[in-house]
Amino acid sequence: MLINLKKLLGLQIVHLAIIVSVCVIAYSNSFKAPFMFDDYTNIIEKSVVRDIGQYKDNYLLITPQTNRRFVAILTFALNYKLHGMDVRGYHVFNLIVHAISALLVYQLIRLIAQTPDFKGYSLDFEPDLGIGVTALFTALLFAVHPVQTSAVTYIVQRYTSLATLFCLISLIGYLKSRLTASASARYALYAASIFFAILAMRTKEIAFTLPAMAVLCEFMFFEGKIRTRILYLLPLISTMLIIPVSVLASGAASTAAAVNSAVTHAGSDSSAGIADITRAEYLLTQFRVIVTYLRLLFFPVGLNLDYDYPILRGFFIPGVFLSFLVLVSIVASAVYMLYRSRTIPRDHSARYAARLYSFGILWFFIALSVESSVIPIKDVINEYRLYYPSVGFFIAVIAVVMWIARGRLAKTYTISALLAILVVLCAMTILRNEVWADRVKLWEDTVRKSPNKARPHYNLGYDYIRQGRVADASREFQTAIILKPDFADAYNNLGDIYASQGRMDEALYAFKKAVLYSAGFAVAYNNIGTIYDERGQFEEAAANYKTAIKLQTDYTDARLNLGNLLIKANRHDEAAWEFQEVLRFDPSNAEAADKLLALRAIRK
Repeated sequence: MLINLKKLLGLQIVHLAIIVSVCVIAYSNSFKAPFMFDDYTNIIEKSVVRDIGQYKDNYLLITPQTNRRFVAILTFALNYKLHGMDVRGYHVFNLIVHAISALLVYQLIRLIAQTPDFKGYSLDFEPDLGIGVTALFTALLFAVHPVQTSAVTYIVQRYTSLATLFCLISLIGYLKSRLTASASARYALYAASIFFAILAMRTKEIAFTLPAMAVLCEFMFFEGKIRTRILYLLPLISTMLIIPVSVLASGAASTAAAVNSAVTHAGSDSSAGIADITRAEYLLTQFRVIVTYLRLLFFPVGLNLDYDYPILRGFFIPGVFLSFLVLVSIVASAVYMLYRSRTIPRDHSARYAARLYSFGILWFFIALSVESSVIPIKDVINEYRLYYPSVGFFIAVIAVVMWIARGRLAKTYTISALLAILVVLCAMTILRNEVWADRVKLWEDTVRKSPNKARPHYNLGYDYIRQGRVADASREFQTAIILKPDFADAYNNLGDIYASQGRMDEALYAFKKAVLYSAGFAVAYNNIGTIYDERGQFEEAAANYKTAIKLQTDYTDARLNLGNLLIKANRHDEAAWEFQEVLRFDPSNAEAADKLLALRAIRK
């Protein structure tokens, strides 16, 4: 019976079923998580997502008109076409991507074990169960770790999870092509690898590192003449040009703008933006950020949607210098283990554990290099940036565990401990998804963890408004303004609250503060115009409405307000023109249509 159980547990199909089942369990309560944060600007408010037909003229992946993240945006457009504002469809898609990625991590380890460097040696804790157990634990850690919720439950971060999926498929295609004897199959697999590399590059810029992963695999696990191997790699390496070329073709001002995925629904924030931090300062800050990432992977406590992270501007600041030493030590250990593995006999388990550890650590740092190096990004830290690098981290962890657990009793205890850890991590993921399931709960959690950052307070206030908790919202907007005195969005929302309470002088003051700190804030100008309009100060009202329209030509509310004001001033022709413009931008606008009919009746 025990032998049969071992055979059953050693079956690949059983492992695949376990991985998928665990993914479903861990994210079973994620389907109700609403749109939030930059889901709005990247999905709901993006016209190309709402109208999938806009893609019909932009089908070529290299055209300048096509968004640099064409593939991911296309999936959002398909979701919107099928599900509209129902978040469940988006979450099901994200979970499918995550589950397939976990399966691919499993397959990656199995393929590495088939390479010439590993030939003839079993990597496992328990040889009777086959290579799959090592691959299984690596994939399960990737699947259930709670830090992944930021890339799976957070809908818009499909950018990251989908790019990782394509990177893994491409790399596995490359490995299979190297392991296949048939020439036709080999070139077909290689072509598939190139195809998915292109998809990855057009999904998110982190895929820029994919060819480096292929180089890593080639020179760590395969044999042959250097020149032949380099020539084989060149087509895949050439795909790295896609990202810089697409950035230039789309007219981006800098590479920094290309990787800046931190556009927010909330507006301004208290973190330094690209203009506020130099490349050197960003790199120095990233030394400490990467150590934080490692801490989150080892101990995923205190997960936070919006970190209040200081910008570090000197190398000899203790937090920078000590973090640098830690990271250098880790990289040095990977290089040393790679060198040391070459001197260990092929029949010794330490050789293979050392090689996998080195591969995992190098993967982790290479995968992080796009977002954690010298290219400033608005938010210096985000948990979803760990999704792709974490593959390497979990490979390295399991490699170390594999080497330590060499005795039969040690293997038993180690597997038991890993199972217990997986249960705990899965429970933490479920609990984290409960936080994600409610907008107010998530922002209250974020405010507790980042009490001195303005943006979480603003977003919490915004969601309090949605629940009708006006007093709580007012408190949060005021706190955001105290923390960030030039927070235009907070002033505007506070002005809305004052206006709804009839406190017009305070509302006008708040709206004027909003335009003072954000000269292009069309909504605030419209709000100022509305107050002047109600006071009978028509010239001032008209001037502000016109400013709002100048800033945003399709701003139908401002055009309606201006049209109504012009009717009061008996300037009917000008009013009619404004209503016609409203209908041009919004053909279904009933108010504009009615007013236009009334004006035409007057003319008759």
